[in-house]
Amino acid sequence: MDRINFFKLPTADSSTVFLFLFITIAFIIFLTFAGRIKEYLKEKQLRESFFKEAKERGLTREEAQILWFYSKKLGRDPFLALEFKAPFEKVINLYLKLNPNAKEEMIQDMRMKLGFDHVPYFVPLTSTKDIDLFQPAKLQVGDDLKVDVVLFDKDERYMYWALIKGSLPDSIVNQKVNISFIRKGDGIYKLEGTVVKTFTDNGRLILQIPHTFELSRYQRREYARVEVELPCDIGILDKKENKIKWLKGKIVDISAGGVKICIPLSELKEELVPMTEINLRFSLEDKSFNLKSIIVNVQPHRKSNCYGVKFEKINPDEQKFIHNFVKKEQQRLAQLAMKNRS
Repeated sequence: MDRINFFKLPTADSSTVFLFLFITIAFIIFLTFAGRIKEYLKEKQLRESFFKEAKERGLTREEAQILWFYSKKLGRDPFLALEFKAPFEKVINLYLKLNPNAKEEMIQDMRMKLGFDHVPYFVPLTSTKDIDLFQPAKLQVGDDLKVDVVLFDKDERYMYWALIKGSLPDSIVNQKVNISFIRKGDGIYKLEGTVVKTFTDNGRLILQIPHTFELSRYQRREYARVEVELPCDIGILDKKENKIKWLKGKIVDISAGGVKICIPLSELKEELVPMTEINLRFSLEDKSFNLKSIIVNVQPHRKSNCYGVKFEKINPDEQKFIHNFVKKEQQRLAQLAMKNRS
């Protein structure tokens, strides 16, 4: 019995146990409270930094508050709405959905201040709000009926397509339609929408369709391209004399797969046709190129003819160099566009 008592653990009275529990709970509460204070101070600092940045970009306090509040509601970083168009449009879309009396003129002003009122041709569209006015398109109803339309107008909630060729049934309201169009220098876009209202303007039927982010894009070209102004020499084999004759021209856009060249009519002794093989010499960032190429299309102009040219023989290193140049130039142009609109 004495041996058992020897190993018996000491006991504490109720006041000691209560004190221990009180200290433990107080410590947990302190850690939780301290964590929340830290989060609050971090959020406050982030908010102040955001509003300062928004002010520097020309936004009013009310405009900045909209971006801050609805970015948080979406669980997004508010700073992204200041930097990039796609997050901005997502935030504004939520604002419009939750506020029937949203100020559309203010939204348009915000878009202009942030440089989001125009999308460069090399940047894909993210919303139907990005479609340029007077963009021609095909509108399809059902499986068979197709008509020609043009984007007549748009606001923050709707786009308005004007019928320019063909006819539509009287029951078009509440019907789903498909719209497809080609955006120059970019690709083919397709979208689906429901006609919510129709009206006439100067005798033309106008279809009112809600905006959407659901755009399908099909790139027409394998490679991205960028506009340039590069002098070039075009070598063409004279079969009669069996020697190459050189013409002076200018490259007006370039991609890793080919170029568009323009040749003054004064240089052309005879018309060049598709499938004509040429040698193309030019310099890009101090690197010289001499590429076997082929003409794939012709675009006549008043003082010059322009030609779509595909590189037939180009090594991977040369192609990568041109691809990197195009990428850097697109980024530079995008930054310049943002700067000019800030």
